[in-house]
Amino acid sequence: MKTSIFLVLLLLPALAMAVSLDGWMDFQTGGDSLSPEMGRLDLGGLLKGGNWSLVIHERYSHEDSTGILPRILNSYSRTDVDFLIEAGPVRINPDVCWTVDLGDNKPEMVLPGQAGVAYREGFIRPGLSLEVDIAENYHLFARGLYWNRDLKQEDGYDLAWTESRVSGGLSCETPGLTLSMSGLWHKTNSDLIDYESTWSRFDIALSTKPQSLPANFYVTGDVTYSFYGGTNYLGDDLADRFTSRIRFVRMIVPSLAVNTTFESVIDYDGVIRSACNSVESRIVYRFMRSRDITSSVVLFGKLSRSSIRTERAGVFSRINLYRGLSLLLEAEARVTPTSVAGAGPNRKRYVFGPGLEYQFGTTARIWGMFEQERTNLEKNQNWWRVRAGLEFYPGSFSF
Repeated sequence: MKTSIFLVLLLLPALAMAVSLDGWMDFQTGGDSLSPEMGRLDLGGLLKGGNWSLVIHERYSHEDSTGILPRILNSYSRTDVDFLIEAGPVRINPDVCWTVDLGDNKPEMVLPGQAGVAYREGFIRPGLSLEVDIAENYHLFARGLYWNRDLKQEDGYDLAWTESRVSGGLSCETPGLTLSMSGLWHKTNSDLIDYESTWSRFDIALSTKPQSLPANFYVTGDVTYSFYGGTNYLGDDLADRFTSRIRFVRMIVPSLAVNTTFESVIDYDGVIRSACNSVESRIVYRFMRSRDITSSVVLFGKLSRSSIRTERAGVFSRINLYRGLSLLLEAEARVTPTSVAGAGPNRKRYVFGPGLEYQFGTTARIWGMFEQERTNLEKNQNWWRVRAGLEFYPGSFSF
């Protein structure tokens, strides 16, 4: 049935004239002594006509779990089909997402209302978007989503779990400034456990992009105030939220660029309190630019503070050796929360290692990394792993 749907969607628009076809593949594999069977395969295709396009993306992902390092089971198949039609100022975009959880050990989900635990087996999610340019600077948008989730209890009963979401709004764009107002309504329902929950949100957002700036300097900023309706899992009213974000991009010299983003989130429910603050920065330095493959060094870091603490910093380097052959070097440090018994509230991880890459022009790329990871679980753990991948893009074909 799944294959038949894709064939029908693929063949219908192919009856039109002047069609182009693009396809791609991205395959990654690897493993270590703790997780010997990690891998991911992405396959995609783009069929495009004069005023329409069809994108099909298929992903197979597998990640297991062990007693030493428990992970959320992440073995699934996901198919996204996205169809876009443009007719003058109107854009209609139906799409569907189909996910199936694979393997015998299904991911667990704790149910609300002390209804126990259910096992996730997948979902299907159709959606429909509509965008209209109603005037030169005014843009109207709307989107509807529906989830039918396959959740089963231990006794095999289907929870009949569904979710619905409707959103829409209006934006006004002027040179350097955009004002938008939008609303969202979401409902979750499960007949078997007699559960129903709804919440809503109304956003007023203002974004700016200054036009008069020095050369090679880019700044954007936006602020959003969100009015929430509904309650959380404790039965308390959801707090309103104010979000502000500013991003700086600066090319210091042609070979050196800096990209930094600051974000702050404040909640208000009678009391003003900070919900999250974060800063993220990336510095890119390019050298040996006369070669077919430019060498580069990327320094990156992110720090966030909310109810949890996360920190991340690292460096990645690609050094071209000869033609398409390059040396890869990476090092990363990360602090994240953990639920591993005896490991404490935060887990520190350090990953570093070398690798090789070969690029066949713009058609294909093959790479491999040999990494060591050190982390503090119940005790300090230290292990090696191998990761490798193949990316393939045959180009665009017209017929």
